[in-house]
Amino acid sequence: MNPRAIGLIAFIWLAVVLCIGLTRPAPTTAIRQLTAAAYSDKVFGAWKAILVANHSGLDYQGVYLAEPGPAGAFSLLLLDEWSTDDDTQVEWVDLHILESHGLSPSAEQIRDEWVDHLNHNIWVSTRRARDLMDEGFLPPETGNPQNNPDGAWSIDAQLQTELFGMLAPGMPDVAAAYAERFARITNSGPAVEASVFYATLYSLAFFEDDIPTLIAVARQRTADEAIIAPIVDNVLRWHQEQPQDWRVARQRIRDVYDTDPMWWASRVNFAVTLMALLYGESDMLKTVEIAALAGWDADNNMTTAAGLLGLLHGYTGLPEDIRASSDVYFNEDVTGDLPRYDSVTEIALRTQRLAERMILRSGGSTDRNLYRISEDIARWRER
Repeated sequence: MNPRAIGLIAFIWLAVVLCIGLTRPAPTTAIRQLTAAAYSDKVFGAWKAILVANHSGLDYQGVYLAEPGPAGAFSLLLLDEWSTDDDTQVEWVDLHILESHGLSPSAEQIRDEWVDHLNHNIWVSTRRARDLMDEGFLPPETGNPQNNPDGAWSIDAQLQTELFGMLAPGMPDVAAAYAERFARITNSGPAVEASVFYATLYSLAFFEDDIPTLIAVARQRTADEAIIAPIVDNVLRWHQEQPQDWRVARQRIRDVYDTDPMWWASRVNFAVTLMALLYGESDMLKTVEIAALAGWDADNNMTTAAGLLGLLHGYTGLPEDIRASSDVYFNEDVTGDLPRYDSVTEIALRTQRLAERMILRSGGSTDRNLYRISEDIARWRER
């Protein structure tokens, strides 16, 4: 072929490529809409469920290990006020950090707030992270496995970071980024991945109300090489194989994942939480009962599962006992100049104010009590 013919063919090929490129439609962006009232109902429902489940589970943590608890052994605990616990106090302080220092607090600001406010009734890798701060370490070095070895296997972060899913409705990438950053204050191992997974579930739950779908979508957003990936796959498979009896799945979880040093390990409790959500079939009371009787770090698993269902059903869809539960929150273990008392209503309002800032920062809008949340379809709910 002569040079002129080659040049002509190359010109035509380039013209076709440019034409295709110029006429290809721009990536489609979905605008998800959520009213301010709907957001409020969902987040108030989540916080109500979280506090009831947390306190209802305290007497069950570390009780059922070799075997699950017997049927009928669980009941809700309804108190006149809710006091701080490691399931809630860290997230309550995280709210304060973001309110006080903006949506991108520095490591130094996080350290200073922890030193001021988180000093009592914190455990394992959270306690170690706090002690490391007194030695001059900053996050994420406080969660580094060389400095905080228990953080490589313990549960800590995955019970302290569901908040970030609430703050990022329909924005799972944002939720995941915040969850990972704050998880690395205390952990380096599977709890970091579990934190991201839970925050993703919470974020997606504003627009999806089917539990298996939520778990499947969050799994698709999890790398196959992640520590938690086979845990999700196995629990989903065990549920499919034996959908009527959670105790069969619980035994498989014990056989495969109950190999870490203590019952507050990340992997086994992550598996139990997924199991409770699947077998609970979106029923709040059934789900928290399964999580309680399954054992290990029961209150943490109950709290995470209950908060997710609170988002799905909203306050108006909660069981009456939870809906009518106390609105009083007592900061028993939080030190420094923060108020001693708060309310569940106010915590939900504070969460909503921060979520509005997060939506605006991420390119959405909050005009006229309608949240318009932008999310690229290619990264949203891929199936």
